[in-house]
Amino acid sequence: MKENFDINDNLPIIVGVGQVVKQWNGLELNEAPNPVDIIKEAIEVALCDASDVGLKEEIDYAAIIRTFPDSLPMPYNPFGKIINLPAAVLQGLKIKPKNVMYTSAGGEQPQFQVSSISEKLYNGEIEFAIIAGGEVNGALKRAVKLGAKLDWASNEDFSITDNGPKTDFITEYELKNGLGLPPQTYASMEDGLRARLKMSVADYAEYTSKILSNLSEVASKNEYAQFPKHLPSSFLSTPSRSNYRLYNNYLKWSMAQDAVNQSAAIIITTVRKAKKLSIPQEKWVYLHGYSNIEDTFVTHRPDISKSDAISLVINKALKTSKLNPTDIDYKEIYSCFPIVLILAAEVLGVDPTQECLTVTGGLPFFGGPGNNYSSHGIAALVESLRKDRGAFGLVLANGGFMSKESSGIYSTKAPDDWSVIDNKDDQRFVDNRPSVNLLNEDCKAEIEGFCLKYDRDIPQSGYVIAKNDKGRILAKIKTNNHKMLKFLSGDIDVVGKTAKFSYEAGYNYIVDLNL
Repeated sequence: MKENFDINDNLPIIVGVGQVVKQWNGLELNEAPNPVDIIKEAIEVALCDASDVGLKEEIDYAAIIRTFPDSLPMPYNPFGKIINLPAAVLQGLKIKPKNVMYTSAGGEQPQFQVSSISEKLYNGEIEFAIIAGGEVNGALKRAVKLGAKLDWASNEDFSITDNGPKTDFITEYELKNGLGLPPQTYASMEDGLRARLKMSVADYAEYTSKILSNLSEVASKNEYAQFPKHLPSSFLSTPSRSNYRLYNNYLKWSMAQDAVNQSAAIIITTVRKAKKLSIPQEKWVYLHGYSNIEDTFVTHRPDISKSDAISLVINKALKTSKLNPTDIDYKEIYSCFPIVLILAAEVLGVDPTQECLTVTGGLPFFGGPGNNYSSHGIAALVESLRKDRGAFGLVLANGGFMSKESSGIYSTKAPDDWSVIDNKDDQRFVDNRPSVNLLNEDCKAEIEGFCLKYDRDIPQSGYVIAKNDKGRILAKIKTNNHKMLKFLSGDIDVVGKTAKFSYEAGYNYIVDLNL
């Protein structure tokens, strides 16, 4: 590791991290987590982590990660509207940055912001920055269920840069023919991956449950986890009252849990500023390589069982860090659904059932605090690297339907050189892939994947995605087609089989299977 005086003064470094978790039983209303206060607390923790000397006046840039309620098409505010969340948080702390951003939606945002802010720091545009976010969806759901009255309203306001939700990673064609919420969209991609891996439904359930059980073991030891309990793979692969089926590929504990009260904050500056403020070098963690890529819509991708974006951002971060996958000691892979973990493991050349892929416990067990989860991942990684000096850690942050990917590699070891990373060639590769012709017609096509949505163990709705020589078709299952719903939920694996489709009044429907 380079000595302090040998390090490039412009290098961006993380110097402080903070995490908060609140367990609220709904009984004492005055103890209910508040969306503004929980983010303020994480920032205070991060500032104290960086130094015992007051740092608030040093902050000239703040990025507040967009909350889940503000990411919806129609914001949901049952306990009062917070008209300007960043303003409420920062004014409450008496922090007055010159520039404040309220980010767009997406789980990639924490890592994306670290990368973007690091570039600004390196180029001398800013000197001292914070990234912070949090969610109290657990308290919100519990209070609504109990009929409790909470007051979260805030009229605090000042000028900020509001990027808006930007949740434009789904098309009208996809929405009208079956895609929509994350689990119903990911379910068909998960099916495509299962088929590519040549696994039966039962084998894939066992395989993913082993991966998930490993995550839960990490969460069980994490003081900031919302659900700190180790769950065995036998429980995770078996439908039960406490692990009921929600989608054909997902039981309750197979995916991110959003009923959380969690926040996290990250403090970033330069070596020069850290020296000036006498922030101890043992606090410094360097960003080495990084990458950010946007993928196209799900139905436009060449292969729904793969993610070029995940592959590109991991490999670019490794290449620009001058590292191989085997050099990575800690992995913090986004885990909203098993497919993301498995695809990342493929790129890294590791067995996800044997390799630890999280430092938090993952979104199903640590908790899924909306767009801010990877802030916790980065914070936990920073803490691990401070203890294991000279080791390297990788973060993969995922947004949308594997629509936006951001990666970063970190270490207490300073990079030999650092520069702003250009992703234009990788982005151009994604953008210039051959287009997929989307079909609206009567036809036959080979099934790539499908989704069934369940209620009380009974499939209620679903869709099929399939390809033929002319292109790809996305088609719903008619709500009264109980025979099709029952058949698709049965023991016969239909992926790779030919189906018959019809186009009626602007919608595609699956009408028959040729087995």
